[in-house]
Amino acid sequence: MPFTLLQITDTHLPADPATPYRGQNADDNLKSLIPACRALKPDGLVLTGDISDDYSAPSYQRIAVLLGDLCPNIGWVPGNHDDRSEMEKVFDSAGWSAGPVLNWGGWQIVLLDSAVHKRIEGHLDEPRLKPLDTLDKANPALVFVHHQPMPIGAPWIDKYPLVNPEKFWEKLDPAVVRIVACGHVHQAFAGEHKGIPCLSTPSAAVNSQPATKKFTPDPTGPKARWFRLWPDGQWKTGLVSAG
Repeated sequence: MPFTLLQITDTHLPADPATPYRGQNADDNLKSLIPACRALKPDGLVLTGDISDDYSAPSYQRIAVLLGDLCPNIGWVPGNHDDRSEMEKVFDSAGWSAGPVLNWGGWQIVLLDSAVHKRIEGHLDEPRLKPLDTLDKANPALVFVHHQPMPIGAPWIDKYPLVNPEKFWEKLDPAVVRIVACGHVHQAFAGEHKGIPCLSTPSAAVNSQPATKKFTPDPTGPKARWFRLWPDGQWKTGLVSAG
């Protein structure tokens, strides 16, 4: 049986749930997505940053309640709108893990922290890349990071990428790392580098239409991404939408 892994990203929950995010209610949009996510019966969930919109403890407390019973295994990485210390206080108490390497379903789930507090772009220095040096070559790996490690063709967000992604890609062995997945870009994207698929997951709050110069609201609503992971390294993926 495959391991069903869910990726939820860019929920942008504010301290006050009534505060709008890009003209919409982020809490309501996340709540609208949860039934479809629950229907997948995920074995694991990874939150890939911008969980909060304002670095606030109440935003992390609310998401811990909203998603705490979604599946038995939950991991997370921060984004540029997050405060890692506040996340740790709440998520450690909830039993959620920041890795950096989790062993789920025969896969190595790598959680890399690319966030620098109150900076929009991402950075991965040698200490943050070190988990990639510890991977077991006998088992497939899926690497999660908040910032996009390659251009996605949308100028409004491509100016805030993972800076110096070459160091990141140099660390990846295509025989081990089967997928790289990110958030941050508020749209779906599929690319490839060094033979490794690079996928972005749309926001669970508000998304943009792809390949636009400016953020252009996508009317199709919040989304998440699912993965089916087989121990032999085979995998499938797709998006889940509200409703």
